[in-house]
Amino acid sequence: MILNLIRWTILVLILWYMPSFLLSYIGGSLGSIASYGTSIGLLAYFILSKNNRKPAYPFFFIGLSYFIICSLHGTLMVDQLYFLKENIRFLIVAFCSAAVLRKTSEKEIFFILMIGSLSIIINALVFPMMQPGGTSDYGRFSGFYLNPNLAGSACLLGYALSFAIKDIKWKVIGQIAFTLGGIFTFSRTFIVIWVLISLLTIYHNKKNIIIPILGGVILILVISFSSSLTLNTSRFSALETLVTGKPGDTSAVNKDRRDESWALYYDLIFEKPFFGYGYTEFQRQKPGYPGVHNTYLMIIGEAGIIPLLLLLSIYLNLIFRSFQNFNDYPWIFYTIIVLAISMMAGHGYFYNFITVFMSIFVYVKLERLQEIKST
Repeated sequence: MILNLIRWTILVLILWYMPSFLLSYIGGSLGSIASYGTSIGLLAYFILSKNNRKPAYPFFFIGLSYFIICSLHGTLMVDQLYFLKENIRFLIVAFCSAAVLRKTSEKEIFFILMIGSLSIIINALVFPMMQPGGTSDYGRFSGFYLNPNLAGSACLLGYALSFAIKDIKWKVIGQIAFTLGGIFTFSRTFIVIWVLISLLTIYHNKKNIIIPILGGVILILVISFSSSLTLNTSRFSALETLVTGKPGDTSAVNKDRRDESWALYYDLIFEKPFFGYGYTEFQRQKPGYPGVHNTYLMIIGEAGIIPLLLLLSIYLNLIFRSFQNFNDYPWIFYTIIVLAISMMAGHGYFYNFITVFMSIFVYVKLERLQEIKST
């Protein structure tokens, strides 16, 4: 009973991005309690789950190599205590999460993420003025997740897991919630990956052709009721133009493109490819540098090629092994594809924990399938 309570608390805190949400909207005290509670809960579960302690070592070594190399730089752009705290928090998640996730089903994560997607929809329909950074005209919604791109990734993860749900009713309800929530983020990455996953589902089973149709209906409904919503004007206008074919401004599609942000950092990477520039150097916004918004480039830019090669080897291995099980467990492949591509649009790998947590979930699921095949 106690273990289950700890496990569910951990799932909610991480998958709803609760520490940061509480910090932003309630106050620093509750945010700190939730943050420390996540770490303490993971450690407690790891210690108490006697038969389930094998860590997901590859993810621990990613964090260890990244933070050790970052610490070798003479100066830190952040307080040393903050650096140490973030180091410990990530390593606890990487070391202890497998114990939690071995006892967690895809159905449980599906429902938690579905509530997360509902928070985005409620943000858009009921509390549109609750915006990241306090801007009332931003018009991209994120619910619990604060950042629309992170919110879009959470919806995509739920969408991928929906293909593991046997109950048709909940499967469809979930797909509607994840699609609508993702549309309200107005994330270009969400749209691209949603289309890719939908095409893969059709490849796996031709009956899934209904899913893109469902997505199209949801998009048309959003456009139809747009006058009653507070939406990001430029992105909505571009989306409406692309969907309806009406004349309009589509410049928002190309504005602040991620590849343009990445290109600003290429020369810097080639100057210091082995040990990088140090912690947060590629994440912070500086004159002429908006933040790299790419996990792969962030890691090589801040800590060099060693942790990057480790990261790439782990995710390529997970993609390959997931594809080997594609016929029977397509949702595992969809999930790792969402994670691998989403990492190209964000640099929060070492502090938002959703990406590494769900990556470990894929890792332990594949581990379990390998055990079943071996028996």
